[in-house]
Amino acid sequence: MKKTGAKYLTIKRVGIVFLTLFVFLICFPTGTWAKKKTVDIIVFTGQSNMMGHGNADEAPKLKKNAGYAYLPVTGKGRLSELWEPFGKDEHEGDFCNIYGDENLVTGSMVTAFVNAYYTQTGTPVVAVPAGLNGSGSLMWKTKHYKAVARRVNAAKKAAKKKFKIGHVYMVWLQGESDATAMQRNEDGTCESGMTEAKYISNVKGMFKKVKNKAKVSKCFVIRIPSYYGDNKDPYGTSWNTYFKKIQKAQTNLCKDKNFVMVYSKTPSLGKSYMQQDYLHINQQGLNKIGKGAGKAAGKFALKDK
Repeated sequence: MKKTGAKYLTIKRVGIVFLTLFVFLICFPTGTWAKKKTVDIIVFTGQSNMMGHGNADEAPKLKKNAGYAYLPVTGKGRLSELWEPFGKDEHEGDFCNIYGDENLVTGSMVTAFVNAYYTQTGTPVVAVPAGLNGSGSLMWKTKHYKAVARRVNAAKKAAKKKFKIGHVYMVWLQGESDATAMQRNEDGTCESGMTEAKYISNVKGMFKKVKNKAKVSKCFVIRIPSYYGDNKDPYGTSWNTYFKKIQKAQTNLCKDKNFVMVYSKTPSLGKSYMQQDYLHINQQGLNKIGKGAGKAAGKFALKDK
């Protein structure tokens, strides 16, 4: 009788265990307790060449599972499909890329970047648009950083609903406006182009604020292109002289541990990758830059623990 009772109790316990497991699976489907997949959040920041002044029809298609977009205006609170032109309708307040009746967002490097990054890492990207046409580094330091931090934090909140957050990065392509700016000296004279020291100070100041407010760990830098046009400053010096000054500043900026140069070849791409104004990179150039920068960023991310 004792043996029979023991067997009965054992069977009963096994039955209770299986019943408990069955109820658990019904109440908590595997998707709710299984380990969440990881995504990296990357905000694409800078002026018109980052905003994307190319041709979306010539941009690559997004690779399967490579990523998503967080669209802070049209897709607020959720993740959306990543498509070109990336960030076309994400205008809010003075963070706007519409000039008259023209939407200036026409095709970017973002899809090419995300494809290359995903190929290296196997980690999907949540891409966040933050490019602003004609914007100088001083305005990024004093004002526009707020929109970047706000968009990154909103992207995190949306992504956490389905994913675990891995790396949070910024990609920075800006400086053409600074190269062609006229700086007024204390003695009343003017000087073409922002000084290297001032540019570095502005960008560092901008990123420090974004890092503090949105916990962005690194800023990936893409060099601005060369200028091949005929424009000169009032003293007869080609604009390209000042473009070179900003390119040098970007190189020195990346001596700081917060900044990583992911694409340095932009100045040597040549005229064929530029539009007729020689200020804006065409879609072939954007694709090339995005692919190269995304690959380098992905290699960095694999070592960034």
